[in-house]
Amino acid sequence: KSDNNFDYLLYGSINVIEVLGANTVGIINMYQMFSGCIHLAKVAIFNTTSLTAMSGMFYDCRALTTVPLFDTSNVITMKIAFRGCTNLTAIPLFNTAKVIDMEQAFYNCRKVQTGALALYQQASTQATPPKYHFETFYNCGSNTETGRAELAQIPSNWKE
Repeated sequence: KSDNNFDYLLYGSINVIEVLGANTVGIINMYQMFSGCIHLAKVAIFNTTSLTAMSGMFYDCRALTTVPLFDTSNVITMKIAFRGCTNLTAIPLFNTAKVIDMEQAFYNCRKVQTGALALYQQASTQATPPKYHFETFYNCGSNTETGRAELAQIPSNWKE
């Protein structure tokens, strides 16, 4: 990949189950980096201090149960970042201060137990809330009691 671009790096690599690390210093784009890695169950924390685009980064990573608290202080778009991560159990409190687009970021993450409400509260009350948040938490946590309770507290314009 180029010096600052890891888009589609492991896209569709269905046999990948773990990523131990990568030199991601200076990488600004991780668009669909692991998209379609349906058996990916574990990822290490990466240096994401320069990251601005993580759209679809873990799209459809169905085996993923947890993700590290990546540095997202410069991220502008996390659209569909975790969409379809149907076994994700918690959402870290990512820094969303610069995020403009969170559309469908946690769409259909049905097993989320915690984190959705805290992330919504942070993002929606920051100085400049994300402009695009259509279906950010659609069906998020719907398969867990605590997840449903959190989801019930998130306004419909973030879920529909």
